[in-house]
Amino acid sequence: MFRLKCNHLHVLSTPPPYARPTSTSRPRPKTHTMNVLPPLRLLTASRVHVLQQSRTISWFGWGKSSKEDKAASAPGDSRTRSIAELLKQSPRTTEQAPVRGSLAESSIFGAEEADAPKSSTDIDLTVNRLLRDPNRKNWGWLKKVAARDLRRRGRLSRVQKIAQTEKEHTAASHFIKTSMKKLAPLARQIMGKSVDDAITQMRFSPKKAARSVLAHLHHTRAEAIVRKDMKPKEMYIAQAWVGRGPFERGLNHRARGRIDMLMLPYTSITLVVKEQATLDRIAREKQEKRMRKPVRQHLPSRPIYGQRQYYQW
Repeated sequence: MFRLKCNHLHVLSTPPPYARPTSTSRPRPKTHTMNVLPPLRLLTASRVHVLQQSRTISWFGWGKSSKEDKAASAPGDSRTRSIAELLKQSPRTTEQAPVRGSLAESSIFGAEEADAPKSSTDIDLTVNRLLRDPNRKNWGWLKKVAARDLRRRGRLSRVQKIAQTEKEHTAASHFIKTSMKKLAPLARQIMGKSVDDAITQMRFSPKKAARSVLAHLHHTRAEAIVRKDMKPKEMYIAQAWVGRGPFERGLNHRARGRIDMLMLPYTSITLVVKEQATLDRIAREKQEKRMRKPVRQHLPSRPIYGQRQYYQW
């Protein structure tokens, strides 16, 4: 083995595997050796073992251990101090990095944590109610409402009177994967019928979109009962219309590698549900209009004179 001496490290290297073994029968001639490092190719080919000396030297902060740094930085060992001194010692305060979007400690606006409520009980829910726009009197719609009330002198309109005595509920469905051409006949089929009759019609309808309309009828009836307290036996469908929704793109593969783009439509249906009281009011209004109409009188049967073909001027 080659033994090379350095100033602070001993480098022990083994001969490379390609070196020829020395024979004991033929002693090698003595040559003068110099205290120099082997070439780089020899060091890379051989296994180098570095033995650390008892004396450690730090080059650019490398050789020091973390334990020695802590011992050097500490004012005294905690093992040599008493418990009373350890209790009197204040904990170290580490400066935290500023958070993005937060205020600095030197800001005149103060800390955000101090202004924030500590719990849900500290939040006053009535604060927003007391906030009023100083330009509230200049709002346009308030002027219109005030002018309408002044013009009508507090009297209710016909629509407002009907809303006080009759119940009405409007429900729009989700987007159904069908076209308006296929869904519109179903809307015309159930319009004017009671909700139970419309459910029966959609239950036995051969149309594919009838299943979605049937589900929407059940949803509309339940929603009207819960929200508007309407009677299920008296409900009927006053209005029904369909609306166009978004389109979904599809691919249609054709001959010679061509691809056509398909526009698959989505459609929604909206139902307006009312009660029997509305039908009674409509029938009563028709009867009153018929009674107000004057009786048609025929012309009296008397001869007409002076009938000529030309004007007399």
